Amino acid sequence: VGGAVEARFSRLANAIKIRLPFGQVERLRRLDGVVDVQSVAQFRPLTSSSVPFIGATNVWNRGNLSATGKGVRIGIIDSGIDYHHAMFGGSGDVADYTKNNPARIEKGTFPTAKVVGGYDFAGDAYNGTQTPRPDNDPLDCAQSSHGSHVAGIAGGVGVLTNGVPYTDGYGKALNMGKFLIGPGVAPEAELYSLKVFGCSGTTGLSVDAMEWAADPDADGDLDDHLDVVNLSLGNPYSNPRFENNVAARLSKLGCVVVRAAGNSGNNFYALMAYDDSEITVANSMDDGIENNSIEVTDPPVARDYYEAVEAAFTKRLKDAGEIAGRVVYADPPQACEDLKNAEALAGNIAMIDRGVCFFLDKIQRAEDAGAVAVLVVNNEGGPPIAMGTPGGTVDIPAMMISLRDGKKLKEQLAAGLFLRLGGDVMIGGAQLADQLSPGSSRGPVYETHLLKPDIAAPGFNIHSAWAGGGEASMLSGGTSMAAPHVAGAVALLLEKHPDWSPFIIKAALMNTAVQTRDENDAPYPETRTGAGRVNPRLAIDTPVIASDADSPERVSLSFGLLEVAAPHLAKRSIELTNLGDQPWIGTFAVSNTLANAGLMLTAAKPTVTVPARGTATVEVMLTIDPAKVQLLFDPTTPPEVKGGLRHIAHEASGQIWFHGESRSVHVPYHMLLRPVGDHRVEAKSVELPQSEGLPTVVLPIVGGNPHRAPLVSVFQFGYLSPSRGYANREQAARDLRVVGAASNAPELGGIDGATVFFGIAMDGPWIVPQSFLTNIGIDVDSNLDGDTDYEFTHGSSGDVLVTGDITERELADDAYYTIIDSSEFDKPMLGGILNVFPSAERETSLLNNSVMIYSAKAADLGLAKGTTQIQYRFHNVLETTRWIRFDAARPALRTANPSLGHSPYHAADSPPVVTVDHDALADNGYKKNKLPRPLLLFHHNTAGSRYDVVNLVRVGPDTDNDGISDSWEKLHFSGLGVAGASSDFDVDGFADVAEYAAGTDPKDGNSFLHFSTPIEVKNETVVMRWQSVPGRRYRVEKSNGDPTEWQPIAKGLTARFDSLEHTDLRIDNGKSVFYRLVVEKD
Repeated sequence: VGGAVEARFSRLANAIKIRLPFGQVERLRRLDGVVDVQSVAQFRPLTSSSVPFIGATNVWNRGNLSATGKGVRIGIIDSGIDYHHAMFGGSGDVADYTKNNPARIEKGTFPTAKVVGGYDFAGDAYNGTQTPRPDNDPLDCAQSSHGSHVAGIAGGVGVLTNGVPYTDGYGKALNMGKFLIGPGVAPEAELYSLKVFGCSGTTGLSVDAMEWAADPDADGDLDDHLDVVNLSLGNPYSNPRFENNVAARLSKLGCVVVRAAGNSGNNFYALMAYDDSEITVANSMDDGIENNSIEVTDPPVARDYYEAVEAAFTKRLKDAGEIAGRVVYADPPQACEDLKNAEALAGNIAMIDRGVCFFLDKIQRAEDAGAVAVLVVNNEGGPPIAMGTPGGTVDIPAMMISLRDGKKLKEQLAAGLFLRLGGDVMIGGAQLADQLSPGSSRGPVYETHLLKPDIAAPGFNIHSAWAGGGEASMLSGGTSMAAPHVAGAVALLLEKHPDWSPFIIKAALMNTAVQTRDENDAPYPETRTGAGRVNPRLAIDTPVIASDADSPERVSLSFGLLEVAAPHLAKRSIELTNLGDQPWIGTFAVSNTLANAGLMLTAAKPTVTVPARGTATVEVMLTIDPAKVQLLFDPTTPPEVKGGLRHIAHEASGQIWFHGESRSVHVPYHMLLRPVGDHRVEAKSVELPQSEGLPTVVLPIVGGNPHRAPLVSVFQFGYLSPSRGYANREQAARDLRVVGAASNAPELGGIDGATVFFGIAMDGPWIVPQSFLTNIGIDVDSNLDGDTDYEFTHGSSGDVLVTGDITERELADDAYYTIIDSSEFDKPMLGGILNVFPSAERETSLLNNSVMIYSAKAADLGLAKGTTQIQYRFHNVLETTRWIRFDAARPALRTANPSLGHSPYHAADSPPVVTVDHDALADNGYKKNKLPRPLLLFHHNTAGSRYDVVNLVRVGPDTDNDGISDSWEKLHFSGLGVAGASSDFDVDGFADVAEYAAGTDPKDGNSFLHFSTPIEVKNETVVMRWQSVPGRRYRVEKSNGDPTEWQPIAKGLTARFDSLEHTDLRIDNGKSVFYRLVVEKD
């Protein structure tokens, strides 16, 4: 197929890695013997008080019980290690590093007593896209230093203040003040440098390194595998299945796999999919972090010092001299547009809220207004950060304060708030201990909805080795720095318990972790912190471990996504394993991090006895009452992120405890909750009353929903597409079912200020509507010339605001917007918030759904009075629909609801009322006698039943009083005397009055017998629904392609109501399958 083999794998996978043209992929997939083809996942590097803080030093100096990682082998899969650095026992001489040729090993340089082995899989020039140039020298690049920094945290020996490596042993209390760089968590562990990054860029070589770690001497005997590997690399919102399978196999060999969770912040599903066996690590803070401060001097009630961090691109405080004065709040608060109170800001300190636009733009506007300094208020929990910018400087100082302190100081603005920048007091330490870094990625796992991360460790502002720096350190932060704390902790456990498996190691660490809390003492949800912050001392000494009995390698009790329509009971089991020689008795308890009135976790028995060296199982019961489920924000999740107002998923989580006499263990639990219902249209055809003006139609919705405020949105129908029947969720989420449009111009009195809406339903659900994960688009032709003028898609505003690149995963967040692009724009612009309302205003269930709403101001589409007619079409990789006419000023179907912001939303528990504009039919593309069709999207329904399309039927007078309108009789018959209240013209068993009500042809005996759309295809089943007449019996027949051979698969299906359904439990995949309906005669 024209490709080149780059690697062969046989230890952890039966696979080869090849480089070939994209167009040859399908040809490769069809070759005999090829089971699967996957693209090589690309990963990015995820970039000392912390070691004593987690208690590692207490493990080193416990006499006969001490552990320092001696004899344990840690593989650092990263950018390499600078083995010349003093942190790794090297000379500490920069010259030794400088003269080292990174492409070969000079005699006597490598391996060393500390960095005992490794390999360079990449070569310095490799950047993720170029062909790697491997060599035997895994030396780190100075411009990266990522791997050296990580390795130092896991197992560095420590560097004294005189610049030499520490060599005097760790079995005694150490004076950490004597260290320039403190020792790593496992200072006597052996390190292996497995270099998978070049000096810059991404990597696709992590599998190569894990394969090496499984058999370092490549002799085919896997018993010499490394004990633990650390991967401080990843890619948010991704599911690298092949890499995860390899990691799972490495774990089964006995190697503990530790992964960084990522640095995408407090955004749902932001971390990539990890294997259950891996230990995934979040980023917390230790007690050694200190920041500068501001001093509030007035009013007296607020006088104090407040933590503040100076911006990196503004005038330095030390250069500006003392700055003190009155604080004036910017208008608008985020200062992302021209300031309305510029005069008030002149000569004062401007207070500005973080969010939406660049720090540079905010502070520059304040400087232009004459402000002497800027105080930026953070918009998310945690400490303030050092503000940066892609480029540019500002000539006034700026500092950031925390969200909590900002709220407190804003309350004093009216009384007159005065402060001094650069207070004399340093703030931090214990106040920040066990808070999470704002950048630490949030779960759950993309695709599976399972709980990750597993555990947290310090990773915020960590000092460690600087490659090429000799003895020097660098300050860096992120989950990249948190993960090696756990890898080092694993080494400590393995030294004391070399017989413990990766599963026992993981459970021991998670079961004994310490709770993390934010600055307001609110516990973080488990999707941010897992079991809590690592404590190796407690883990080494734990007498018992506990985990999910069905998936022990996961440890956590993870219920996934629960769409609940009725009271729900789920039973799961936790298995406890006694690691000691005495029976252990534990008492069951639950601590709810995110409590919810609609659910309860209980145990079948309140106490459990675990025999010595044995196991015991406790059954745990989850009961859910969906009518009582509360859909709220947790206290640590703000209603907005850097890109603006956000959408969230609703969770319930906490810790399941077993309290022993002297020791307790706990297991995290987690679930996503969605109350769902079965709202639907009662009849597919609805009569349109006679009216000379604007007739209204009531859309007869029936069914119910335990959701407290279920919504339906209504649009002017545009296009219906048949299902392709994909079983794969990702493919089904790209398969269009229906699209429509709406406008609120009539309700607002004209096109000025109006909004255009597009409603979309897909065949399967997306998880999060990031543009790089879905494939949905709307083309708009605003001048009816047949060419696309505007392209609509959706995605994160964080991407658009920073780079304009909606495919940039690193900047994505939970602020989901309609994205509009045009040849007229320099970069895509933001339209309306997806689904119109953010979660803080209205719960629309945007995540894990298959229906959504795009919106944009009519003016943003170039629409104005006299130029309001457009045509639109859906497009993606699977199909492009025809152009669909729509008049944004006068839609044929008016669906906007003034009580819900003039949006197309209506309460689903009462029938929506829509209006037909007869005079607008032609301008919306309707020919004579054709009427618009309402499209309804049910945002809180179960999967497979989230849309309906209604036929509007003209109603005229019924002069012969037979229950059938005269116009319908004249349309199908010669006059009024043919059809009547009991007649059946086509003798198909359905009275003409029934066919009138159903909107079918009374002269066609088969017209009543058709399946309604959508036909639901899911896995190996197909669900068929059809209109029926109460009391009639039906038969469903099936053919595998031969129209002369039909086999009954269901007989005697008696209708009690006006609709009926049947489920076929077996689809013959790969063959054409046909179904038909037959009315059974008496």
